[in-house]
Amino acid sequence: MANTSLKSVPAWLMLLVFVLIEATLWTLGDLFTFLVGTFVTILVFANGYDRTHQDEAH
Repeated sequence: MANTSLKSVPAWLMLLVFVLIEATLWTLGDLFTFLVGTFVTILVFANGYDRTHQDEAH
């Protein structure tokens, strides 16, 4: 198997996906679903951001 480097997803695309998920939760769910879904979505995107930027110096 060849070594392939994975490219990072652009920030604008991550933001667009986040907004689309939030809009879907807002329109198709009730308040509880929206709040819980928002919390879970934030955790998932924050974890992805941390993994992407873990090697950078602070």
